Amino acid sequence: MFYTGTSNPRQKLNAQQMHKEFLKRVELGKIEENDIPKITTITNWISTFSHKWKEAMTLRTLEENMDSENS
Repeated sequence: MFYTGTSNPRQKLNAQQMHKEFLKRVELGKIEENDIPKITTITNWISTFSHKWKEAMTLRTLEENMDSENS
């Protein structure tokens, strides 16, 4: 799942929904159809982003815990 530009976790897109959103932008003339990635590529984007985000938040929490212990 991927957030739709909001901080509300209930407003997320999966890869298929994101692909449909790209197709809507093609219809509006905002992007070219050949620029739309495959659903598998979008799935990989979401997976990579999610993994990196969780990793970053874990590191942040560890740093905050270390800082509070040293204070």
